[in-house]
Amino acid sequence: MPINNFVAKIIPIVNNKVDSSAPVVSAADEKYQVMAETMRVMARTQPQKNLTPVHIDFATKKTSVVFVLMPPWGKFFPPYNIARLSAITRAAGYNTAVFDINIKSYLHFKNNKLVDYDPWEYSREAMWANQQYDTDLRPHIEPLFQEYVEKIVSLNPDVIGFSLYYTNEQCATWMAMELKRRLPNTVILAGGPQAQKSYVHPVDEFDHIVQGEGEALLLEILDRVENGQPIGDRYIKQPSGQRIDLDSLPFPDYSDYDLNDYVIPNGISAELSRGCVAKCTFCSETLFWKFRGRLSGNILDEIEHQYKTYNIDVVWFIDSLVNGNLKELRAFAQGVVDRDLKISWQGYSRCDDRMDLDYYRDLKASGCFSLCYGIESGNQRVLDAMKKNIKVAEIEQNLRDTAVVGIKSDLNWLIGFPNEDPSAFADTMTLMWRMRNFNLNWVSSGLTMMKDPETDVGINYHKYNILEESFLNTWLTSKLDNTCIHRKIRMKTFELFLLEINVEPVVQKTFKKSFFRTSLSNTYHVKYESDTLNEIEYEQFDYDIIKPEINMLADSVVNEIWPVLRLLWRTRGAYETVITFDPESDGQDYGHRLDCDYTATHKFKIDNNGNWTADFEYKLVLPENPWDPGPAPVSMLPWVDHSFEHRYFGTGCWAVSDIA
Repeated sequence: MPINNFVAKIIPIVNNKVDSSAPVVSAADEKYQVMAETMRVMARTQPQKNLTPVHIDFATKKTSVVFVLMPPWGKFFPPYNIARLSAITRAAGYNTAVFDINIKSYLHFKNNKLVDYDPWEYSREAMWANQQYDTDLRPHIEPLFQEYVEKIVSLNPDVIGFSLYYTNEQCATWMAMELKRRLPNTVILAGGPQAQKSYVHPVDEFDHIVQGEGEALLLEILDRVENGQPIGDRYIKQPSGQRIDLDSLPFPDYSDYDLNDYVIPNGISAELSRGCVAKCTFCSETLFWKFRGRLSGNILDEIEHQYKTYNIDVVWFIDSLVNGNLKELRAFAQGVVDRDLKISWQGYSRCDDRMDLDYYRDLKASGCFSLCYGIESGNQRVLDAMKKNIKVAEIEQNLRDTAVVGIKSDLNWLIGFPNEDPSAFADTMTLMWRMRNFNLNWVSSGLTMMKDPETDVGINYHKYNILEESFLNTWLTSKLDNTCIHRKIRMKTFELFLLEINVEPVVQKTFKKSFFRTSLSNTYHVKYESDTLNEIEYEQFDYDIIKPEINMLADSVVNEIWPVLRLLWRTRGAYETVITFDPESDGQDYGHRLDCDYTATHKFKIDNNGNWTADFEYKLVLPENPWDPGPAPVSMLPWVDHSFEHRYFGTGCWAVSDIA
């Protein structure tokens, strides 16, 4: 759910009534003033070249359109996507209605206390696509859906549009099928993130799938319906290379929503740009749409309009990155101060060493309270393979400067990139530890690396030593040293490590309650000898400690536990722990993407001098055919069963000098 990642940082602003007034820039800081004014004159005064404006000519139309958003989606702000689209259709003269069934479903569960948890929590998103939906949610939610079926049918619209995401595809499909049954002549459209994937094949009830930016395509479709012309192909694609001029679009229309329904009743979403300036090898963003930004004056006009119309003073910029154009972002920040807009805002950001301390001061002055950084890894070799084009030192400096000016940082990580090994994974935990005191708001361990067929990793998988076949429903490397088993262990131990950092505000009560897996705290126990907190440097260390020589898969799996054990000792000193893995509880927490029949118990004890004892038990049970259904794999034939059981008891000593 795109907005659910912002639990920890938004709610305190609303509930505690934090004063969001932008601080006045000190006139005494001459250097700061000169730099800010110099940057302001660099802002664009004309739109970017090679952009396609969306021309909207108002005329009363006979065609009616309904936009529907099904759960689960965000619960914090009214949905930006259909607010944007409904503004366009109304500006063109089409009779338009909007149904945010997602937020009504959220309120239905919340107000009636239908279950003892929040199905809209980030950690619950997997349940909407598995059997738990049928048992826990469907009986409560489908009667509400039926009510909205009746409301929509009563309008008898000519066109119905759905926004699809991987979380809400099941509910959207159900609604589309019901509406098509009742309204067979109505054109039903699907767009949104999920509709862009080449491997997605929506049900037939979706008459047309809109792929690409929807604004101009939607107007073309409606024009054809209005004039009685056939729409054309089922998959309607944006012309190659086309980039919509965002400044040509009307401001999003929030008149359809009761803003009090949302967790942040004084908040909206907005965008400074679309696309991304980076070309990360794991991301399909640059294949979806190319980067372009908005004029700072245009976005300022939009924010001021919403500020005065709806009393909005919290803005979440949903861009892939708000700092794709550093000059325009700074011009926006200065404009907020100039117009005396008392707003608070947040957005995603790349690390960039051109953002110095004075730059961050400008952002803070404009009301920026939080930036969400896509860190991904703490290892330079992995970052280079990802083509992040950032250095570890750059990351650390940005996070320090963000903290100095009082902006909070949110960190996203990508666990299990193909060339990540235990040593590289240890660097990620090391970076996390080193940054623990720098005003961190929340930390996401992500969903582990997925091989999206639209990305460079998915297209050129051999370059990353990935096999063509899927093993246990997901990808694996040719040496069997990076499978869903390895990634589950890293994911769980990383979250364990985050909990054990235990330095406010990294691990807040709300963070523990709403973000971490429900059973994580029940599957490990750690007892420290003292309250020691050691500062550490990055290190080169060989984690190939256990050498059972069972098989290629087992020989790497048994060593996956060592990075977290060593990092706990380097950072916290002497301790003893028991860490367990259980297929049932881990399966509930991590879902089908990391599903495997893996059981393990790790009993470990180490003193301040580095003397350790380990007693580990492992059991992996693989199905008779661990490959996806279909043709037998070529590269792994003949497949030998790599299931194993192993008991390891060992002792050793790590050098105390390794701590510092």
